[in-house]
Amino acid sequence: MTTHPDLDLNKTIRPGLDILANEIVIGLKKRTRFKVNKAVYQPGLVIDNPTISLLDYELAKIEQCHAELGRYAFATQDAFSDVSQIGNAINRQAPTSPVKKMASGVGPRLIDFYRDWIQRACPDGEDTNTFGETVTADVSALLAIMERVNLGKLVAESKFTEMPEAFIATKGDREGMLELIVRKDREGKVIELAEALASHYDLDKQHAIDVFKFMIEVTVDIEVDYLRMRLQQIGHYPPS
Repeated sequence: MTTHPDLDLNKTIRPGLDILANEIVIGLKKRTRFKVNKAVYQPGLVIDNPTISLLDYELAKIEQCHAELGRYAFATQDAFSDVSQIGNAINRQAPTSPVKKMASGVGPRLIDFYRDWIQRACPDGEDTNTFGETVTADVSALLAIMERVNLGKLVAESKFTEMPEAFIATKGDREGMLELIVRKDREGKVIELAEALASHYDLDKQHAIDVFKFMIEVTVDIEVDYLRMRLQQIGHYPPS
């Protein structure tokens, strides 16, 4: 059976994951240059919309721009904000993909973790002169983290295509699927890459490891959800 090029773990998926790893560590390093600046996560700073936080406001603005250019037409992409009503700014057909559409819904979970990470990784205090730079770094890091964990859909589809009978045999049982999708050797290499990048960009290694371990956990959860959806589609898992 010929593998779709998008599902090639070695030639397509893993290089994409490694590129995002660089972007994430760079984004995290940029964020640690600024204080915690908790005001950017609370309502009140946005002049025209004081009921939402500056982070939520800027995330929505940037994701709106990305939606206009067609980013969220890709099945592997998810947004923190609701971009369902955003029209295209350019003529672009939704790309064909072996991945089935599934909203991961992990946005709130990512932000909760990230906010907690900031408390540990960034200097305490407030600096009003860096609120703009702070939220810019936040958006950059969060978008890269969101993209990275949602590549789990590609990984899951690749593994499902490779051994559908094995996944059918699990009947959607989480532990049974984890036996098929979790590779400790690969996870170890991800952590090694995080450490190497942290050293290269002068980011505290433990702070980098914490983020990458969290991303592995979220990615696995997305893979499980995706595989259950695939089993449901072919009648081997009860509908939710």
